Amino acid sequence: MNVFIIQTIIMVILAFIIFYLIIYNNSLKLERRISKYCIDSIKDDTISLFDFVHDEYLVLVSKVTKILKKSVFLSKYSSKYNRYITYENEKNTCAMDYVTNKFFIAFAFVFIIFFARIIEGVFPSFIDILVSFLIGFFIIDIYFKFYDVIKKRQIEQDLLNAIIIMNNAFRSGRSTMQAIEIVAHELKGPISQEFKKMHLEISYGLSLDVVFERFSKRVESEEVSYITSSLSILNKTGGNIINVFSSIEKMLFNKRKLKQEMKSLTSSANMISKVLLAMPFIFVLIISLLNPSYFMPLLNTTLGNILLFIIIVIYALYAFIVNKIMRVRFN
Repeated sequence: MNVFIIQTIIMVILAFIIFYLIIYNNSLKLERRISKYCIDSIKDDTISLFDFVHDEYLVLVSKVTKILKKSVFLSKYSSKYNRYITYENEKNTCAMDYVTNKFFIAFAFVFIIFFARIIEGVFPSFIDILVSFLIGFFIIDIYFKFYDVIKKRQIEQDLLNAIIIMNNAFRSGRSTMQAIEIVAHELKGPISQEFKKMHLEISYGLSLDVVFERFSKRVESEEVSYITSSLSILNKTGGNIINVFSSIEKMLFNKRKLKQEMKSLTSSANMISKVLLAMPFIFVLIISLLNPSYFMPLLNTTLGNILLFIIIVIYALYAFIVNKIMRVRFN
């Protein structure tokens, strides 16, 4: 009986939302018809529905963030998100905003699973709520893991161009601040954002080697670590910065050339390994289409579960070994 009442309430809410959207859509059509015979004002302060919702959401995030900042644990936990704040959003965004968004997404996932279970006619269990909350809470971290990989790849591709620009700037008599500023404006993408941060840090009084060290911690790239070590030695022992950047430029160029050669030499082997890794899934899919009950003993019997576990372990070891063999490290 309680489930039926909740289902009725949800249906009424959905009907109200649909009714409101229909009225809103009709009002927009009427506005477009009348606008032909009206004179638009010079200043238009109206905003769209999605912009209004977005602005209200940002206000809500700001209020919740102020509350969460009172927690010492959450403040320490949010510090790891400082690296994802871009140069343009540095004044309007703080690390705690990401934690606030994580809670909102987690509660949204809980609401979705609760709504889905109610539609099915059952109450969600504690496991359903816990799993959906954890998935929603950590989905941003999963996104940032993929973002870090893509960002690191793009920075490594553009790093040689950045060093060439800086070296040319030093040769033309430009200062360190000017060289970093040129890179920030000439290049696009993540490396531009990082050099804008570096320019801001130098303007605060940090030295060049410290700035590159902070850059290296954010990116976690071997090439950036090499540049940081070179600048640290230069700062301690002295020397010509033009010669140092020339050697760095030569090293990065040779390393990129070696990577391209190794990629061309190992391309066929990489293709074969990927095909071999995909073949078990292809065979399973084909056999399942021909005979859907063929693999059921692996799922319905104890012996089948043990064999399935052994198969998965063997496949995981095979994939791990192949990945280790095919990986080429450049030191």
